[in-house]
Amino acid sequence: HAGRGCKFINLVIHDNLLGGVGWWVGSTDSEMHGCIIYNNGWKAPDRTHGHCIYTQNQEGVKTITNCILSVPEWGGSYSMHAYGSKKAYVDNFVIEDNIAYERGPFPVGGGRPSNRIRVARNYLHGVNLQVGMTRENEDCEVRENVVVRGKLSINNYKKVVDEGNVRELPASKAVVIPNKYEPGRAHVAVYNGAKAAQVAVDVSAILKPGDAFRLLDPKDVYGKPVLEGKVDGASIQVPMAGEFGAFVLVKR
Repeated sequence: HAGRGCKFINLVIHDNLLGGVGWWVGSTDSEMHGCIIYNNGWKAPDRTHGHCIYTQNQEGVKTITNCILSVPEWGGSYSMHAYGSKKAYVDNFVIEDNIAYERGPFPVGGGRPSNRIRVARNYLHGVNLQVGMTRENEDCEVRENVVVRGKLSINNYKKVVDEGNVRELPASKAVVIPNKYEPGRAHVAVYNGAKAAQVAVDVSAILKPGDAFRLLDPKDVYGKPVLEGKVDGASIQVPMAGEFGAFVLVKR
């Protein structure tokens, strides 16, 4: 609700009845980085409720980067919900390098005109990305997002940068997103349109040959690793059960 320059780093937020994060205009020039947020929300008579992140902003810049987001199988609501009514502000957001998968739309915008929105290098699977909702928005940058099994829409902006966004399933694409606060930690998104049993993932951004590592399921980061061992070369072979996977990679 308040505070300038706050930082929320590498939190694991899950299975909360009232949703994951509520982050409001009183908190300015603040940052959320490296968080894992899943399975939050509740069922009500009208519908399911609760978002991974529900946020608004007016002054300063809110930055949301390198988070992994997923809503529960029974419904939940939104993964990213940067949204508000005509009385609320959705301005000055930097939303970059996040992973959202399985379900839960990812809207950025509301009933009031939005200004200075940057949405870049987010990796979505089974999730719709929507930037802008009213007919009066000012300016946005939407760059290099990958949106597969979902729709990417940019609505009602006077000034738009729409560059490098991918809407088709890559045969093989792996992205390693290093954690800016914890060396030897990264979030990983793997697209596997070829349906290979394993995909080579270049981990040289955080690990060197001979380093021991653990590859973890984001929904079980304290449990048994999906894969562990030592790096041999620049890549590791990640086992895949389908066309998309999200992982947490840590140096052991």
